[in-house]
Amino acid sequence: DGAIFGGEGTGLQIVQHFFNENRIRQAASSLGAAQYCVAESVKYAGERKPFGKPLSVNQGIQFPLVELQTQIEMLRALIHKTAWAMDKYGAFSVSDKVSMCNYQANRLCCDAADRAMQVHGGLGYSRHKPFEHIYRHHRRYRITEGAEEIQMRRIAGYMFGFMSQQAPKGVKSVSGR
Repeated sequence: DGAIFGGEGTGLQIVQHFFNENRIRQAASSLGAAQYCVAESVKYAGERKPFGKPLSVNQGIQFPLVELQTQIEMLRALIHKTAWAMDKYGAFSVSDKVSMCNYQANRLCCDAADRAMQVHGGLGYSRHKPFEHIYRHHRRYRITEGAEEIQMRRIAGYMFGFMSQQAPKGVKSVSGR
């Protein structure tokens, strides 16, 4: 009995602490990769000149990248706010926000990599550019350490009061709550 941390039956709750910390790091990584994909696409669209004009003058190129950049900026703010709250109040205090950051960032990264492949054409899909690797690498994050559906279920649990955001017995949060 003395070797059981937090008491019998609380293992998942305890390991959740580490999941939250890893999920916010994973979200930040996916956000960075998404930003890279958009930045490279904007750069390429300005350089590539089919029919004498840069791709960047076409709204069909501009608008999807504008939408992605807008989502990136909003998600960046949520990730910063969530990481700050985790540091100040503990990993359990914002479990719902961690799940929001995680599933949205991983999904956004895949969307940005897919768009980068589209903007770059055949070159974007080849291994001469990193986009197909970014897509494959970050697509797995939509499955591992809690699939998107698990993340959404967790958010719903907090929203509808089925779950509480507190440290389980035997685990101290940063703020001591």
